[in-house]
Amino acid sequence: SDCTKMAPVNKPKHKGKALVAGALAGVFEISCTYPTEFVKTSMQLSTEKIGVSEIIKRTFAKEGALGFYRGLPSMVYFAAPKAAIRFASFETCSGLLTGPKGEDKFGLGSAKGFVAGLGAGTMEAIFVTTPQETIKVRLINDSFRTDGPPKYKSFFHGVKSIVSEFGFGGIYKGVVPTIIKVSTAQATRFGVFQLIPAENRNTPLKAAGSGAFAGGVSVLLFQGIDVVKSRMQGLEASKYRSTMHCITSIMQNEGPLAFYKGVGPRLTRVCLEVGITMSLYGEIVKMLNAVWKTDP
Repeated sequence: SDCTKMAPVNKPKHKGKALVAGALAGVFEISCTYPTEFVKTSMQLSTEKIGVSEIIKRTFAKEGALGFYRGLPSMVYFAAPKAAIRFASFETCSGLLTGPKGEDKFGLGSAKGFVAGLGAGTMEAIFVTTPQETIKVRLINDSFRTDGPPKYKSFFHGVKSIVSEFGFGGIYKGVVPTIIKVSTAQATRFGVFQLIPAENRNTPLKAAGSGAFAGGVSVLLFQGIDVVKSRMQGLEASKYRSTMHCITSIMQNEGPLAFYKGVGPRLTRVCLEVGITMSLYGEIVKMLNAVWKTDP
């Protein structure tokens, strides 16, 4: 989903170092928080009313503790390229909006972070998030199949089966809601984080707090998009003709509160995630600086 690296306290000028730090922070973070992601997606895929404790009980009974990590490889394999694309796109977009002397080319002021975040989010959604999320949602959905035992044996077997069953477009399901979701989330997070005064994010703990706050804001604003995206990427996606049709049918059949399905686990996950990556990112950069000399 969305391991958001903000512009951290000590940002490395060296792109390679930025990518390594981003990738490491991303992989560490997802390994800690993945079970909340699993519970969230399970809640969103379920058309009945189901609570967190019920999902935990069912999963535990069926697959034991490891059941909560179903679909994790899709997150780990994509964590590095995702951090890389987000980071590079954010830098590139920021660069395009800035003149040669560091001046604000388009007079965006504090909105610059939002605009660059939108650009970074869009690139990330197209190249990484859409296939990653589709694979993750289908692997999780698969373990709750009602028509028999789970079909996908592993991450690679799952990808192979999805592609052979639905074609290459099968891993590009829900690209529209994914772009909307990732770009709005990144814009909000980068934007809100940059609006927080620098002295409130100058230590790892403060950066974690500010990051968690920015993440929380983005979840509360855009949870509905996440629910729509999960439904359009699940195994029953064929019943929705388009993004709009999915929105209207959830509204008619399940009421407006359905758009907040899984908001509890997602809020936990995003606040933890943004908090962990924000503080960890800066610390990893410090460690890398000690062993990897790039400054002239």
